[in-house]
Amino acid sequence: MKRLVRGLFGRLMIGMVAVSVVAVCVTAVFLYIRFDTINTRFREGTLHSFAMSIAKDVRAVGHVVTAPIRQSTVHRIAQEGGHFIVIGPSGERLAGSADVHDPFVPVEEMAEHYFELPKGNSPEALYGISLRIHGIAQPTYVQVAFPSSDVVFDSVLEEFMQDIAWLWIPFMLLMLATNLLVARIALRPLSQTVEEAEAIQPGGVSVTLSEKGLPDDVLALVRAVNQALGRLRQGYRAQEEFVGDMAHELRTPLAVMKTQLAVTDEPYARVLEKELVAMERLVEQLLDRVRLGRFRIEPGDVVELREAAREAAAYLAPQVIARNRSIEVIAGPAPVVVAGGRDDVFRAVRNLIENALDHTPEATTISVEVTDAPAIRVRDHGPGFPAEVLDAERRRRGLVRSDRRNGVGLGLAIVERTMMVHGGRLELSNGIVGGCAEMCFPPLGTEVG
Repeated sequence: MKRLVRGLFGRLMIGMVAVSVVAVCVTAVFLYIRFDTINTRFREGTLHSFAMSIAKDVRAVGHVVTAPIRQSTVHRIAQEGGHFIVIGPSGERLAGSADVHDPFVPVEEMAEHYFELPKGNSPEALYGISLRIHGIAQPTYVQVAFPSSDVVFDSVLEEFMQDIAWLWIPFMLLMLATNLLVARIALRPLSQTVEEAEAIQPGGVSVTLSEKGLPDDVLALVRAVNQALGRLRQGYRAQEEFVGDMAHELRTPLAVMKTQLAVTDEPYARVLEKELVAMERLVEQLLDRVRLGRFRIEPGDVVELREAAREAAAYLAPQVIARNRSIEVIAGPAPVVVAGGRDDVFRAVRNLIENALDHTPEATTISVEVTDAPAIRVRDHGPGFPAEVLDAERRRRGLVRSDRRNGVGLGLAIVERTMMVHGGRLELSNGIVGGCAEMCFPPLGTEVG
């Protein structure tokens, strides 16, 4: 329920339901008041009609008043369950229903008034009229009363309300369903925009949200987000250009220092050479990161994974052997081809092998395996990956670092980004001995973007 309230469509739905319920209640109250007024008028009109019919039959000859009421009138009143009485000038009963001997209420000087009698004062609740008959000098009155629950106009009102309800309630439900459907259709472009926003990955600031088919109010928000993404994109590119320029500027002095140390026989020179190798690797990784930010897969770009794995292993083989380790490439006889950039896949595999080389003990073997998944799997015999690095969500958010011990921290991040660009993923795991990094590619023919 809380999730429904927090959603835009949920709020619209709750609002429409609330408005519909309020509308139903207000309409019901209005109809009740309206029909109660009509009912009262109809009831009073019926009573007045019966009273006038009786008054027409009352005669005055001199000072004598008689009430020869027609039997048809008496029969009609009795048939409807009503009662009547004609009261003479002295308060005597001139005519009336067989069971009525006294006035229902005391007579008053006013020409007519309506009254209600509760059930306690009579066998049943009554609603009636007391009317003074005009045209007779002596004050003569006629009183007519009907049971409140048995009058014909109550039945007419009840049937009318039932007929209205059968149309009214389904109409309100249909209107509510139609409004919800229209709201769902109107919000459909917004749902697509939300999906586009959720699909944006770290570094994916080049993406813009679709503005097609959005309402003006929402369109203003989406345009503001796209403008913010544009500013982020500019800052991101400026940062990458700075990193690239810095890395290029560092390559020359590092090469000069390595050359000078190579001709020095001092013991400290060998220690500095190792540090310079680490710095060179950092510079290369920074350049890899900059290249990757500009990388785009064009139609027709393919990579043969076996070749990429062999080239990376051959490139690093001298370093591996110099550090008293060995490296092997395991691959089947059939080519394993995927869509992608050859140089970028090569650099990603190189980073995985360098990462394994930093952590696998001496006299152990680094295994580079190419599978038909398609994937490239690099295994070592080191201490394995820490739990925070194994967390795929942290890697997806760009928080992954290859610091199982003292790694420089960019290698796995570059591989992670490379796989995202290629539409694949990087899977890290720990075996009984050592860690395993697997580059999983989508099959050839899968749309990458």
